[in-house]
Amino acid sequence: MTDTFRVRVAASNSRGAALGLARTFQVPLEAARRLLAESRVLPRDLREAEARRLVETLQQHGVDCEAVAVAGGGHAVCGTHPSLSPESPCADCRELVCVLCRSPEGEALCARCAARRSRRGRAKWLRVSLLLMLLVLIVFWGTSRQRLRETRLEWDRPLQVAVVLLARGEVKPEVRQAWRDGALALEDWLEREARRYRTDLKSPVRFIMTEPQPAAGLELTSPGDSLLARARHAWALSRTLAAVDEAAGVASRGLDARIYVVLEPTEEGEARLVEGMAEAGGSVGLVRGVLGDTELTLELTALAHELFHCLGAVDAYDEQGHARVPEGLVEPERQPLYPQPAAEVMVGEVPLEEGQGRLPRSLDEVQVGPATAAALRWSP
Repeated sequence: MTDTFRVRVAASNSRGAALGLARTFQVPLEAARRLLAESRVLPRDLREAEARRLVETLQQHGVDCEAVAVAGGGHAVCGTHPSLSPESPCADCRELVCVLCRSPEGEALCARCAARRSRRGRAKWLRVSLLLMLLVLIVFWGTSRQRLRETRLEWDRPLQVAVVLLARGEVKPEVRQAWRDGALALEDWLEREARRYRTDLKSPVRFIMTEPQPAAGLELTSPGDSLLARARHAWALSRTLAAVDEAAGVASRGLDARIYVVLEPTEEGEARLVEGMAEAGGSVGLVRGVLGDTELTLELTALAHELFHCLGAVDAYDEQGHARVPEGLVEPERQPLYPQPAAEVMVGEVPLEEGQGRLPRSLDEVQVGPATAAALRWSP
């Protein structure tokens, strides 16, 4: 005959019963309350005398209970509550745990695994929070950029555009003067082209010319294909341009766009290289020009081209650099179609035949075609 007993209890919320159970089982009061929260056989092997005393204590507080003999008392104990017997394996590590070792969902879970899950949960929450914050910032940034673009395209004021000259060598006085005159000529050209589509547009753009700054440290090479390489290139470029803005005196101005013109020397007999790139819908553009040039038709055309990229216009040439039809033509309805009277600014060459063209000789041979005008909201 066994001398090992357990106590079967009915559910109770009696505080006195919980206190008596806490003293007998040597567990916190809250743990005793949980043990009495539902009908069960309490998870503790007791000698007969202990079981009877517990039954008497519980019955004094109105708990319906009885001592039940059990065969062969076990020696295993719960790792978290060593005064209680285990009833089921931990869901994660399979260690035996008592009825108190439960997850919020009611799953058997030891203290170590519960802590591990809690850490993972906090880490997941932190990651999700950071991602959500990043998403909010991206949305805010994107919305702000879109709003900037929308505001610029309302054309209710002249856009303020800085033209920052960066030189790899000495800039002669006549070249500086040519750029000052060229900026004024380009303002007049923009006004003339805008008024071909909207008679209410006067002085759509005002250029702020800066004194030439040294181009040392500015690299216009390809950043590479990897995301990390592009990020490093963008960061280095932004830091370099921020220093240039400070030196040129345009860092604190409320500008709609900045176009950086890098003037580079050419070797004797070397072809002139004028090209550019810009942030689509953004506020930064780069143009590569020739250091000694005073006839600036190509540079000014490239400057207008990159500015229009910042305002949302897109390239209108094919893979060979020739005008696409119809968006690359200033008169897409012209009959006969060729030769065209001028170069579309988002192409940069005057179309002579399909797949053939020549460079414009002056700004008078550069125009804004209907497709670009629509992108700039100069026309419906």
